[in-house]
Amino acid sequence: MDIIGFGGANATALSALLFMTAAMFTLDAYSTFESSPWTAENFGADPAKVKSCKEYLMHAVCFSLAYAAFSSLLAKSWWPLAGALVANAYLVWLYLRAIDRGKTTGSTGWANA
Repeated sequence: MDIIGFGGANATALSALLFMTAAMFTLDAYSTFESSPWTAENFGADPAKVKSCKEYLMHAVCFSLAYAAFSSLLAKSWWPLAGALVANAYLVWLYLRAIDRGKTTGSTGWANA
C-alpha cells in the first residue's frame, strides 16, 4: 500500500478503517482524560477548574496524537494521523467553546437543590 492509501479497493477500505479507528480512539482518550464538554461549561467561570480542564485537554491531545503517529508508522499510512487530527481539532474547539460559555454565564459549579 502506498503512503496515501490509494491502491485499489482493499487499500481504500483499509485507509477508511485506519482513519475511523484513530478518530474513535481519540474520542476514547478524551473520555478517559476529560469530563464532558457540558461539565466544562458548568465550571467555565472557575479559574482553577478551567486550568485543570485545559491541562487534561492537553493530555488527551498528546496521548491520542502520539498513538496515531505510532499507528501511522506501523501502517505506513497517514490515515491514522489524519483521523486523530480531525477528531482532536473538533474536540479542542468543543471544549474551549464550552469553557467560554461557562465564563459568559458565570457558571462555577452545580446549582444547589
